[in-house]
Amino acid sequence: MRFTNFALAAFSMGSALAAPAVHQSHARALQVISTATSTVTTVQTTVQGELQSISKLVVSIGGGANSTALVPQLEQSLLSIAGEVTKIVGAVLPLVTEGVPALTQDELSGLPDLLNGVLSIATGLQTTAQQVVNGVGADVLKAVKPELQLVLSTVEPIAKPIVSLALGAVGDITGPVVSEVQGLVGDIEKVAGGILAPVTDLVSKIL
Repeated sequence: MRFTNFALAAFSMGSALAAPAVHQSHARALQVISTATSTVTTVQTTVQGELQSISKLVVSIGGGANSTALVPQLEQSLLSIAGEVTKIVGAVLPLVTEGVPALTQDELSGLPDLLNGVLSIATGLQTTAQQVVNGVGADVLKAVKPELQLVLSTVEPIAKPIVSLALGAVGDITGPVVSEVQGLVGDIEKVAGGILAPVTDLVSKIL
């Protein structure tokens, strides 16, 4: 009887200790998602501005403007984008190295915003890279090749930790938010692994 009482007491104590631990783990996961979303949103705004600048430069160069004066601006915008996107890796990767516990449907509500931000950055880079490849001459493309490849190479490193974070948070649960998250993860992986490849292949052929 005493053993039974002791066992029950130990179980109750263990449960009492476990509950705060689970709560703290979920709180940390929510903070990770919030921090990652904030970082991605900030970077997305800056990148969109640079992509618009690049689009204008490409139109000007394609229209016959002096490329000698515009190429340095194009190179600088590409470098700025690479630097901004890399900030996501620096901010997010340390947060997800310890792993993220599976969350509830309600707790997952902020995850689509994070994934949509990453997807927007990736597709924006893909579209603009294709515009550069199609809109400028071989001499200009050769000049900006290192910067363009650098920008393209940033997509996968930001996609991997974000996808890992999302899948860890989803776990084995099901529901509308989970379906949305899984769809966005698939879109991100497609952009990171497939859509950018033709642009990279074309640029790599430039001497």
